[in-house]
Amino acid sequence: MTMQMLCLKNADTQRLKRWGMALAACVLSHAQLGFAADSASMDSGFEALQKQAQQWASSHPSFRGKQVQVAPVDPRITVQNCQQNLQFEHPFPNQPAVRVRCAQPAWQLFVNLTAGPTPSRDTTSGQALHRVLVSKELLKRGTVISPSMFSYAEMPAAGMENQIISDANLLKNMELVRDLTPNTPLRSYDVKTAVLVKRGQEVLVTAGEGQGFSITMRAEALQDGGLGEQIRLKNSESGRSLYGVITGPNAAKVK
Repeated sequence: MTMQMLCLKNADTQRLKRWGMALAACVLSHAQLGFAADSASMDSGFEALQKQAQQWASSHPSFRGKQVQVAPVDPRITVQNCQQNLQFEHPFPNQPAVRVRCAQPAWQLFVNLTAGPTPSRDTTSGQALHRVLVSKELLKRGTVISPSMFSYAEMPAAGMENQIISDANLLKNMELVRDLTPNTPLRSYDVKTAVLVKRGQEVLVTAGEGQGFSITMRAEALQDGGLGEQIRLKNSESGRSLYGVITGPNAAKVK
C-alpha cells in the first residue's frame, strides 16, 4: 500500500511538472503576444496617418499619380490614434511638408511626403522597376544632402516600394539619419528634416502675408525645428511667446 501511494505521488509530481511547464509556456506565450500587441498599437497611429495621407494625396494636384510615403517623424513624437478622419493641408506648394490635424484628441503635426512616379516593369522578369535615387559615394550620418550627391537608377524594389525616394526635389533641407554606402537606394527612413532653426537663435518672423499687409519682427527660437515645423518663439521686443512655422534657415511665419 505504501509503495502504491509513493508511485501515485511520483506520477502526480511528473504530471504537475509537465503542467507547470505547459503553464509557464502559455504564460510566456501570452506575454509575448501582449508585447507584440503593444508594439502594434504603438505603430497603429502612424500607420493610420500613412494610409489616410496616401488617400488624400491621390486626389491632390501636387501628388496625384505618384506613389506617396510619409517620411518618418521625429522618434520623440508619438503619433496618437485619431478618433475621426485626419485633416490634411499643403501650405507650402513647392515643399513636401503637409499639415495633419486631428480633432479628437486635438493635435496637429507637420510631416513630409515623399513621392515617386508609377513604376515600370522589367520585360523579362516581370518585376516592377522603380526609378530611385542612389548615392554616388559614402555619405555619413548627419550629412545635409543635396541632389548632386545622388544619381538615378532603375531597379526592383520588392518590399520597399513605399519607402524609396525618387524625386530629387524632396532632398532639399533633409539630412541623413544613418550612413549610406555608394549605389544604395535612398529610402524615406534614411532621412529626416534638417534643423534650420536652433534653440536660442534669432529668427526673422513675418506675419500677415496674403492678408493685405506684412509685418516683420525678430524673435528668439525656444526650440529646434525643420522646414514646415511649428515651433515656439519669443518676441525679442515685447517678450511675448508665439508660434511660427519655419519657412527657411532662421526664418518663420505666423498666420
